[in-house]
Amino acid sequence: YTNSIWTLSISSATERGDVPWYSEMCSSTLATTYSSGALNEKQVVTTDLHHSCTSSHTGTSASAPLAAGICALALQANRDLTWRDMQHIVVRTARPERLSPGGNWRVNGVGRNVSHSFGYGLLDAAAMVRLARSWRTVPPQRRCELAAARPERAVPAKGSVILQLDVQSCPGVNYL
Repeated sequence: YTNSIWTLSISSATERGDVPWYSEMCSSTLATTYSSGALNEKQVVTTDLHHSCTSSHTGTSASAPLAAGICALALQANRDLTWRDMQHIVVRTARPERLSPGGNWRVNGVGRNVSHSFGYGLLDAAAMVRLARSWRTVPPQRRCELAAARPERAVPAKGSVILQLDVQSCPGVNYL
């Protein structure tokens, strides 16, 4: 499910902006919320069973509902947002600067910092709502299928193989 195009995959960060001990690196991670880390760090306070509260809600079990609530605020600000719009808004407003360099940050092909531990950074509710209010819906997803050469080349350890695709038969395709 985390690799589904309709999923906003969310990770966690400790209060210090570090990668928590329970975290799993994943290329599908889009963004992060604070959650918990070591025993001496703060955890999430929330409602609990039997009409009470807990101050020890932790992990991605805490991050996912925080992210859902933040996304709900953006959707409330603009009810016309699509799943693709939400992905764009999350990526454009996420804030990597308070997160640890231990997240193995890289600059992607469009010049954005991204991490398999933190995605594009911490969700910023205020920035998401501001952008959602003025957002113009992105065009529908385009799908283009083409035959590609399948050379039998080994990918070297920690290396890469470059394949070129001719997408001229797919007008309007800007990114793959």
